[in-house]
Amino acid sequence: MNKTIQRSITIRDIAQAADVSKSTVSLVLKNSPLIKPATAMKVWATARQLGYVYNRNAANLRHGRSNIVGVVVNDLANPFFVELLIGVERVLNEFGFVVLMAHTAENLTVQNNVLVSMREQNAAGIILCPVYDSPDDLPARIGQWDLPLVVVIRRLWDMNYDFVGSDNHAGIYRAARYLISKGHRKIAYIGRQGRSYITEQRRSGFLKAMRECGIDVDEKWVIDVPVSTDGGRQGLRTLLSLDDRPSAVLCYNDRVAIGVLNELDRLGLRAGRDLSVIGFDDIAEAAHTNPPLTTLAVTPELQGELAGKMLLKRLDNPSGAPDTTIIDPVLVVRATA
Repeated sequence: MNKTIQRSITIRDIAQAADVSKSTVSLVLKNSPLIKPATAMKVWATARQLGYVYNRNAANLRHGRSNIVGVVVNDLANPFFVELLIGVERVLNEFGFVVLMAHTAENLTVQNNVLVSMREQNAAGIILCPVYDSPDDLPARIGQWDLPLVVVIRRLWDMNYDFVGSDNHAGIYRAARYLISKGHRKIAYIGRQGRSYITEQRRSGFLKAMRECGIDVDEKWVIDVPVSTDGGRQGLRTLLSLDDRPSAVLCYNDRVAIGVLNELDRLGLRAGRDLSVIGFDDIAEAAHTNPPLTTLAVTPELQGELAGKMLLKRLDNPSGAPDTTIIDPVLVVRATA
């Protein structure tokens, strides 16, 4: 029996049928922004009509890297990181990259395994929010793999790497000064258990504001909890057990603050009336709590977009100097303070 062997469609075939150059077809197939939308639509339509199938593996071999970017986050249960991921994908998808997300659950061993796996998969680059207690030499180690890296949200003590994050010190300082301007003097701070750069920056912002205004900080009002809604509930119970209770509380992030709101509601108390509460992050849920949460907005989607753009820049210039982008938190006043 005779079998007809169908020749694979090539870029040359598409170029001839679409009446464009081979280089134009190549750029279109890579989703390059250099090509006009009308030309790109014409090329894609021609490719589909001819039955062209893009061989991604072959392209990876030619270019020495894949179209996969790893995004490694520490706590996917926190809506902040979902919003961050949306921003990353919005940028990278435009340039033909596929985002592979991994969740480390604050586990250093899992983080190490994930990073090694992404290296083995020949990822084009990595956007990483490191787990707490990550070693300071982590970016340097990843750099030895010739794997472009952008660190987001959580800065390590060593700062010789690309980074996108927010000014944690200035944000908490701004929130504390706002509470003081409203007449509060008994202000508590519910922070995070453990020591890290971001933890120290937020705590120091609170202490600086209080010190500048000549307000003594009662050590009993500065407590550390797990960064979760349960941690917020736990922190509030500790504060309410004191004989001398604070009139306002600053929270490490919105998840902790939402836990505080939940516990106040359970006790028949109301934020903004019985206790002023301020969070940090302005996740989407913050505007819809009861009552709506006053918080510091650091626009996680924007940070994701900036991280994606920074990684693309690093891919184009692997030997360039480290870059840093810092978002200035904006105090969003709602009903809880």
